[in-house]
Amino acid sequence: MARLMSSTELYQRMETTEDFVLVDVLPNNQFNEEHIPGAINIPLEVLSEIAPTKLNKNQRIIVYGQSHDNEGSSRAAEILEALGYRKVSDFDGGIYAWKRAGYRTSKEAL
Repeated sequence: MARLMSSTELYQRMETTEDFVLVDVLPNNQFNEEHIPGAINIPLEVLSEIAPTKLNKNQRIIVYGQSHDNEGSSRAAEILEALGYRKVSDFDGGIYAWKRAGYRTSKEAL
């Protein structure tokens, strides 16, 4: 089961340049409107097909969605773990919690 992560912990990991991949599992249009800086977009609907080509199984992967009420990130974590990824964390609260904590977002596509 994926470990839950808070916005403060995610921010601290970003500040220390820890090696991890931040994956936004929202649809492309929502990602293009706003996302956490440094995130890549792999929509939940295509995660199982795209993950093996984009993600390394030896790297920490942090997934996030829209909010705590949206189950996209927990589903994404389950999918990745079923594919054999062992270092998966679920950023609890998603972009909503990130913004509520006062952290900035990016609005351009990466």
